[in-house]
Amino acid sequence: MDLDLNNLNSEAMIKSDVGMNAGSILTLLSDKGRMSIREIGDYTHYKDKAIFIALGWLLREDKVIFMDKNGLLCVEAKDICLSEIYY
Repeated sequence: MDLDLNNLNSEAMIKSDVGMNAGSILTLLSDKGRMSIREIGDYTHYKDKAIFIALGWLLREDKVIFMDKNGLLCVEAKDICLSEIYY
């Protein structure tokens, strides 16, 4: 589910969508390891906006780390218990 920032009905819907996107991305990172933002988009088909909002959520919750890999912004999941993943 890609977060549509132009078609939101309530704050609860925003949180729900962001949480679902964050869970999908965290699962992907846990499965695949370090990925670039573009790679995340290629796998999820989310727009950049939705990816960055979800990654901000995950960063705030200390679930991911960012790094520069030869000038490319990459992200990877920290070691976490998979039962903490959002759905």
